[in-house]
Amino acid sequence: MDQLTSPALVAAAADLLGRSLTLDRELTGGQHARTLMVVDGDTRVVVRMFPRGDDAVRREREVLRRVGPLGPLAPRLLAHGAAQGHPVIVTDAVPGGPPAPDLDPVVIGERMGTALAAIHSLDPVGLPDESRQPTRRAGRLATNAHEAWREVDLDRVLTHGDFWSGNTLWEGDRLTGIVDWSGAMSAPRGVDVAWCRQDLVLLGSTVAADRFLDAYERATGRRVRDVRAWDVIAAARADAYVETWAPNYAGIGRPEVDGRVLRSRFDAWVGSLIGTRLQR
Repeated sequence: MDQLTSPALVAAAADLLGRSLTLDRELTGGQHARTLMVVDGDTRVVVRMFPRGDDAVRREREVLRRVGPLGPLAPRLLAHGAAQGHPVIVTDAVPGGPPAPDLDPVVIGERMGTALAAIHSLDPVGLPDESRQPTRRAGRLATNAHEAWREVDLDRVLTHGDFWSGNTLWEGDRLTGIVDWSGAMSAPRGVDVAWCRQDLVLLGSTVAADRFLDAYERATGRRVRDVRAWDVIAAARADAYVETWAPNYAGIGRPEVDGRVLRSRFDAWVGSLIGTRLQR
């Protein structure tokens, strides 16, 4: 992404809102957008800038209109526009920060499971539709992923699309917000369920992944019988680049979850799913 200075991005957001803003800090934890926390008087707002030609802002605007039933868990759209050709979106700042490094992953999983059930209860009609069917470029797990695809439930719900711990906000052990809705779509529930389970494993806890699923099933009142198949499909998507997520984990205060740790935990997880050790 071409670099705008932080003052230039703050000035662009101020123009969109029609009032003065002051930079508070730059936020980390993701690589898709550049994100700033800015101050509007006594109120904080979030400014996110995407690469030129990216349609994330258009997609997120549509989703944010639908997530009102989540109440304070979801940000409110304040403004949108462009800064030197880059799409920009301004939302209110949901309180909280990344999950504390010492927060029990089981607690993270349980809270996220309950929150995901609420997301999946929303209306997906009219959003971009995607099944996340594995492609022939799924690498080492291509065969496993295509076999798993024959088992999955393809009923659509409103999915977040990137439901991992770095897109949640916390105050202590209370989940206060869910952010980065630009990838939300109409898709099978297993897309979000498996992606979050994989993230909890990468944080170091397969127990948390199972407790997440338990909480989700309790809140929805239904069993996710195809979860192993979706776990395999999610792993096939991640296999080629899981090490590159290290900056994302460092950005939420987990620098110890580096590329080596990610690969080691990922390969062990995949081995438990497919019953054999991966060969590199």
